[in-house]
Amino acid sequence: MALSNHQLQHNPLTWLFLAIYIFSCVLFWWLQSLLLKFWLGLESPIETRFLWISFFALATFVLGYLIPVYKFRDHSHQSNVLDSCEKFSFRATLIMAVPAFLVAAEFAYSRLGQTYFEGTGISLPQQAVLYTHLFLGFLYLGTVKDAPAQKGRILLVSLLIALPRLIVSLQWGRFFVAQAIVPILFIAIGRRWIRISLKKLLQFSVIGLFILFVPALTRGDTVFGEDPQGSPQIVNYFGYMNSLGFFQDNTELKYPCPPLLVSLTAKTLPYPLLGVCTTDVGDDKGIAATVDRLLTKEYSDDLRAGSGGNYLLELYLTGGVPAIIIGSVFFGWSCRLFVVLLDHRSLYAGIWAECLSRALFAPRGTLGAAFDRIPSLLLATWAVVLVSWTFDVLSSRAAASHQGALR
Repeated sequence: MALSNHQLQHNPLTWLFLAIYIFSCVLFWWLQSLLLKFWLGLESPIETRFLWISFFALATFVLGYLIPVYKFRDHSHQSNVLDSCEKFSFRATLIMAVPAFLVAAEFAYSRLGQTYFEGTGISLPQQAVLYTHLFLGFLYLGTVKDAPAQKGRILLVSLLIALPRLIVSLQWGRFFVAQAIVPILFIAIGRRWIRISLKKLLQFSVIGLFILFVPALTRGDTVFGEDPQGSPQIVNYFGYMNSLGFFQDNTELKYPCPPLLVSLTAKTLPYPLLGVCTTDVGDDKGIAATVDRLLTKEYSDDLRAGSGGNYLLELYLTGGVPAIIIGSVFFGWSCRLFVVLLDHRSLYAGIWAECLSRALFAPRGTLGAAFDRIPSLLLATWAVVLVSWTFDVLSSRAAASHQGALR
């Protein structure tokens, strides 16, 4: 059935997500231009044409976001399946917390005294440990009952999956910890564990400022003061995040395959094994040719110093300005759908929360980053369902045998 405007307005996450997304666009597209224009009295490096295109992209995103969403029946609502996954994911999260903390501590220690562009990034095995831990924690938060008795466990799991990433972020990528904190908050707000108030909004703002500034300071970035030309360093700091320049300067970017197609399927199709739709970036050979990697090849040729991306460029290379308009409408509608699917206990709540979290970074990334993990995460979820069900069956049989022996 389609959700009415009344239902839309009573979902606490609906307008909050939209407001955060608009802020994300301001941060990654327009903030540097605004500071240059109204603070320093300088011209923006971004041409007016591209500012207008980005404005209409946001407007069409909002249009898509406001389109009524049909809420389909969620077959994951069988209580026995949810209960089984809740118990299994809670225990698995506790167990995986040990290697996750060890990996995070070892990585942070290895980068002491190094700037962001020095040393090595986080390795694939380290990412696998941290992401498995994150996935299990999100699965628990999605399947846990709303009973007040679960409050302690919810808080414990939230801390366990966020702290290892915070340790990594303090010496590396500032948004690494956001990949845990933001979905946790989205699940909590969507399921109404947190009531939105002015106090809560201020607390969320403090968390956002922490993510923006503290990891940058602890890893050695210069955020405040003046640059050698005497300009405020904070303007340069926000300029590093400005991705409209990538769009403006790379409308003729060469690519082996349509970048939008590659980014949407990079986690599903083994492009390096197939030997198609790949590129070389520095010492990394034959990797999937997504927009952010193609831009990194152009700007630094070093994945450690990744440039980021811009989903507007991704859509523009696919079909020009019409593709930006159509793609932004679909993107907005998809985000609304994810918000709707987060309002109840579900096996998949963690997946939709992560998609929403990654969508906030699409203005400086790719659309694929918001969608490409869905197939693999669904398969992983079903695998956990099978494993947890098997454990329950074996436990029941063992209990029954024990009772029989006592008789």
